[in-house]
Amino acid sequence: MKQRKHHPAWLILIACCFLQAGGVGALSNSAGILVPAVLGDLGFTQGKFILYMTIQGLCMVAALPLAGRLLPKVNIRILVSVGIVVSAAAFASMGSFRAVWQWYIAGGVLGFSSGFVFLLPAPVMIGNWFKKKSGLAMGLAMACSGIGGAVMNPLGGLFISRFGWRATYVIMAAIALALVLPFSLFVIRFKPADVGAAPYGAEEGDALPGAGAQALSGVSAKTAVRSFSFLCVFLVAGLISFGATFLQLLPTFAGTVGLAPIAAFLSSAVMIGNIVGKLALGWLNDALGARNSTLVGLGIVAAAFVLFLLAGLGAAVALAGAFLYGVVMSMVSVSIPLVVRRAFGARDYSQIFSYVSMGTSLIGSLGVSVIAFMYDAFGSYSPSFVMGIGICVLSGVLLVAGLASAGKLPAAGGASASPDPA
Repeated sequence: MKQRKHHPAWLILIACCFLQAGGVGALSNSAGILVPAVLGDLGFTQGKFILYMTIQGLCMVAALPLAGRLLPKVNIRILVSVGIVVSAAAFASMGSFRAVWQWYIAGGVLGFSSGFVFLLPAPVMIGNWFKKKSGLAMGLAMACSGIGGAVMNPLGGLFISRFGWRATYVIMAAIALALVLPFSLFVIRFKPADVGAAPYGAEEGDALPGAGAQALSGVSAKTAVRSFSFLCVFLVAGLISFGATFLQLLPTFAGTVGLAPIAAFLSSAVMIGNIVGKLALGWLNDALGARNSTLVGLGIVAAAFVLFLLAGLGAAVALAGAFLYGVVMSMVSVSIPLVVRRAFGARDYSQIFSYVSMGTSLIGSLGVSVIAFMYDAFGSYSPSFVMGIGICVLSGVLLVAGLASAGKLPAAGGASASPDPA
């Protein structure tokens, strides 16, 4: 099939960019900026309050298998639109709370509904719409969650100083809706066949509109989930997400090292690193393969934790650490989906990715509470940073072992699960 000058895949990519900026950027990556204000006003301990984020993550885990099954079967525009409305309503309601248990309930609702918005739709749609330049497309889309966070963190700080934290919850929720709803209602489509197109970069006859799962190469979901490689990829996804949760505590960390005045800027530095990391990881994936690009990312994140240990030396060190730390967030949304496709192929990708995302949410959701309670116990974040370095090393070992094992799995039609040798 002759390539159109303006392939509809690029419009889908733009829609995915806004999904990430509004959903993840405004409601997830910026939530931490509200934590010091809430704790200061209501007097909750850090661990007790942050527990709502763990509940949020666990409820997202519960939603992911359902979301993975429904995405190919139900109109994606309905699923994502309802999900963002419910997520924004739950987030906005936090502005009226006075008791910590209320955050626990709202966090549960936000987690379940965001399972249909935050993790699955954008990576799955990009995987469906792009046969070539998938790494670049994934990097561009996921970078927008960082752009959203980079903008919303200082804006959130400004809103808090001007209007208070209660109004800020409502304002941020409204911004999320404004960014996501127009695209979720009118633009997104699950796969090219829905509009009679082939994926971007497909050769004639390579991917015909309406082709079913039998035409796709890769490992079946049943085979994948029983394999050692799935266990490794599941754990890697979870451990990377575990390390990424420190973002929500960064504003409070700033206060412990005498950098409270630049707390919002540290969060923005993370988001800028997130943007750069997503673009770089997308490019590195296309150039070096999913394994090697992910190993590079893990090395950068380990360096970030070292710099956090040295943050007491000054703002420049802390800002450099925050910038490098942004790469771990890039890995959650760029590296993990690409690693899953590299390991298991395209055949049952959306279903397998939803299962792996359970690890991302399940193990990751524990991270923010573990770090918060460790701080309450030790009076310092340093033990958590040492743990973070260890997580990077362990993740690298599991990644190499898991992808090596995946190459031995039987794929549909006798084809390799993935042509990517790395």
